[in-house]
Amino acid sequence: MRRLLMPVSARLMERWFAGALNYSRTDRDEALCINQDGQPYPPDMYDMKSVKLEWVLKYARAEAQYMALQQRERLTTPRAVESLHKCLSRVRTPDTTIDALALCNGNLAELHKRFQFQFAGVESTFGQKLDEFILKRLTNSGLPDDLTGALGSFNIYAAVAYAEFDRGARRATVTSIYLYVRDNYTFSDRTDEQSQYLGHWNHKRVVLVPAAAAAGIAGIRWLDYPVVVEGKRSRDNIYYPIRNKSFREWQLRHQRGGDFVIFSDYRCVTLSHPIEIEFS
Repeated sequence: MRRLLMPVSARLMERWFAGALNYSRTDRDEALCINQDGQPYPPDMYDMKSVKLEWVLKYARAEAQYMALQQRERLTTPRAVESLHKCLSRVRTPDTTIDALALCNGNLAELHKRFQFQFAGVESTFGQKLDEFILKRLTNSGLPDDLTGALGSFNIYAAVAYAEFDRGARRATVTSIYLYVRDNYTFSDRTDEQSQYLGHWNHKRVVLVPAAAAAGIAGIRWLDYPVVVEGKRSRDNIYYPIRNKSFREWQLRHQRGGDFVIFSDYRCVTLSHPIEIEFS
């Protein structure tokens, strides 16, 4: 990864290999951060320092979703309003302004659990993945950049920052929100999908086989074969297909490798048009 000028990706992968065995057996367990032993992920499986929002937003596709998430129509969809109603109803206090992060003792993971209400995906839709694949084929020989290597498909989240309750606690006005990245660093696959293609690797480089990559984007099953690049067959130019399952197999064989949760730092954004939530 470092040879490919992907330092953040390298740090995260090194952390995964060095970690104690930790993974989720099902999609639901992964969403709830429950590990193979049926226990919550240990505290050291939360990485709050490796990924900075400033770095993420240097990538145009991430900045576009970050800006889109701040639009009023995005923050006030029926589902977002329902989530706001639910989380704010738990802390209704007459004539009070709440600081949601303070209520969570400054813990961003707890804030996410209690006050997150909307998100925007980066490289999460078919169209986004296809656009990025075509761009990389044109500009970087098909190789992913450091953002894709580090986070793959990920979400930028919005959570309540400050909200004001009126005298009767019948209305809450959300005046600002926190924006941040949260992502599971894992090599699990959804149960109804083929194992995600991660490229063809050898001890020096990673290459993308266009047919395999395109098939992965489209959800088409593809046979895995080694490929020879640039001339005759030798150790340096034979590349082997790697998928998510390759890492999971290594993990189980060596009883090492810890899936973990990434949180970036956050930004507090004041809303030009506050969001009002009515309580019956």
